[in-house]
Amino acid sequence: MNAEDAERYVSIPLDRAVEAARLLESIVISLDRIGSRMAGGNADAHTLDRFMTEWLVGPRLSRARSVLWDAIAEVLGEEAIEEIAESTPCFPDPIPDELRTLREQLRSRNQEQLGDAWPTTTSPPHFV
Repeated sequence: MNAEDAERYVSIPLDRAVEAARLLESIVISLDRIGSRMAGGNADAHTLDRFMTEWLVGPRLSRARSVLWDAIAEVLGEEAIEEIAESTPCFPDPIPDELRTLREQLRSRNQEQLGDAWPTTTSPPHFV
């Protein structure tokens, strides 16, 4: 992506945008709740696994991703989105710098909100 691309726009039909936004809302809020419960000792990795499995998180995120990629492909073309997708880091790749920066921003924000109550361990930050 280059500076010229920042001036270009993609269009998503409203019903598909709402569907993707609702799906993301559901997953983000659920993950935040699970993270809070885990931090409080009321949930564990099994809880997260149960959510991922029962709520079909992978397939649902794949549908939301398709909504975005379809719209982007209309502007950039299939070859460009394949190139972007292939260059996107995924687990278990090393954590990208932008995620390290985001983690620090979230940690600082949570620490400001919670003050001395913020644990010094690597507890998961709240997403919302």
